[in-house]
Amino acid sequence: MNTTGVLAEVEGAVGAHLALAAGDPAVEAAGAALLAAIGPALRQAAVQLAEQAALEVTAQLPEADVEVLLRDGQPCLVVRSDDDRSTRYRNDELAARLTVRLPDGLKQEIEGAAAAGGDSVNTYVIKALSSQSGRKRSRRRIQGTFET
Repeated sequence: MNTTGVLAEVEGAVGAHLALAAGDPAVEAAGAALLAAIGPALRQAAVQLAEQAALEVTAQLPEADVEVLLRDGQPCLVVRSDDDRSTRYRNDELAARLTVRLPDGLKQEIEGAAAAGGDSVNTYVIKALSSQSGRKRSRRRIQGTFET
């Protein structure tokens, strides 16, 4: 979800109205301060709108969860199906332990991949092992429009 263009349009509209008072240093200073302050507030509003959209879509898709992630500073909606949720376990289900020795470079790759996916290393490893242990996981792409 690219919010940069929308934010630039709002800032441009405010700037255009401020240009009507060209030549008045007090108005120009107030306008510059307003534009500096409005940017973070608009970015926060964009994230809040994405969160509201995620809640609306989740309500219409009971078989899925919609989450808002930040990627490169932009809000992004991620749809996770029931199949993705099947690898989530409650803490009381996580009683077994397994110690694995592995090269430091591989450990760093796993940590990086887990972080990139928004998971803990433990969750990432459980997902990877579950997908390779014979559990069938389907990947569905959900397309269409959602009513808000």
